[in-house]
Amino acid sequence: MKVKVNLSKASKKIASGCSDNKIQIALWVVLGVFIVAVIIFAVFYPNRFNKMNTPESFDNYNALMENMSSDNSAGDDENPSDDTNKVFSSSKPTLVLFYAPWCGHCKTIKPDYKELRTKYMGNPKKSVAMINCDKDDKNKKFASEKGVQGFPTIRYYKNPKDDKYVEYNGERTRSALENFMDKY
Repeated sequence: MKVKVNLSKASKKIASGCSDNKIQIALWVVLGVFIVAVIIFAVFYPNRFNKMNTPESFDNYNALMENMSSDNSAGDDENPSDDTNKVFSSSKPTLVLFYAPWCGHCKTIKPDYKELRTKYMGNPKKSVAMINCDKDDKNKKFASEKGVQGFPTIRYYKNPKDDKYVEYNGERTRSALENFMDKY
């Protein structure tokens, strides 16, 4: 027993069931729903669409971008890392923590150091930075060039451009680190 199937007739029947008009109508409906959703969002959340047309708004934007890059330039909240070029091209006195995420001593000091870093963020006279030496090859090479041999390494650079520093070997608490910074 042989069965013959004529595929050309079957494909014509399937194609005739779905017209181009129905697809176009569906696309217009989706577009209309999207436009209505945007309008509703704009009405209920108008300050999300404010323009940055004053100098103050640009200052806020720059501060926000600085916070974002210094808090999380690697995209990793647990292991933040400041941009090495930014830190060492500044002439602002800076306390720098060179650390590795896998280091137990680094994990212990990180919460206090993050608090200190947050406190000095935006300070015009001094800053606090964290360099994740294990983030990528660039940071590994940078740490090697700076002579970092163990973790955590904490150094106070009076002028990071000069590459002269004072090694910190004291107690690993926020108050001790603040006192050390105040001393210099």
